[in-house]
Amino acid sequence: MRVRLGAASSSALTIGIGLIIILGLLLTGDDLNLPDGFVDLVGAITGIALKVVTITVALMFLVGVGNMCLVHLRRIIGRKKGAIYSVFLLGSFMLALATYATERDDPQTSMVLFETVQVSVESALAGLLFFALVYGAYRMMRKQVTWSSVLFIVALLIVLTGALPFASVKTIGEIRDWMLAVPVSAGARGLLLGIALGTIVTGVRVLIGVDQSYRE
Repeated sequence: MRVRLGAASSSALTIGIGLIIILGLLLTGDDLNLPDGFVDLVGAITGIALKVVTITVALMFLVGVGNMCLVHLRRIIGRKKGAIYSVFLLGSFMLALATYATERDDPQTSMVLFETVQVSVESALAGLLFFALVYGAYRMMRKQVTWSSVLFIVALLIVLTGALPFASVKTIGEIRDWMLAVPVSAGARGLLLGIALGTIVTGVRVLIGVDQSYRE
């Protein structure tokens, strides 16, 4: 198997910096009786690497925003299908940007826009999620009744009923709060751990040459 020197060097450099950052974030001078000079050196390298990553992510965000504006601007100029949505998107983006730039010290208008637009959109999406869950439960019970579907229906009814602002459902509300605090929180953390492990495995496979990145 042929190994390219550039790819091997970049992989070794990336893995080395990653290990140093992990050590800098996890280790302190009191953990393993490490020398203070070594801990300070690793901490300094970690701080510089994190600053570089922060700047890179900010630049990538700016490039993504610029690309979004160019794509929608070309759609408007070319009068393509759906150009009216591009007009609203660019108009709202420029309005939010101008509002934030002119009211950096006292962003009252920005907060009004956030509360009247963003919160309203999120509330509408939450309402649609309610109907989607109920319809999904109906389709599930209509297709086949299993223990998993019955458990899903019971959990759905407890969560939805416990969210009602009535004193008669106080006990159900307490059960709902326990479900959100224990099983749901544990499941969410499990998903986050799975995402983190999957990201690490994918990155390692790309670095060692098992998989190829999309840019290649």
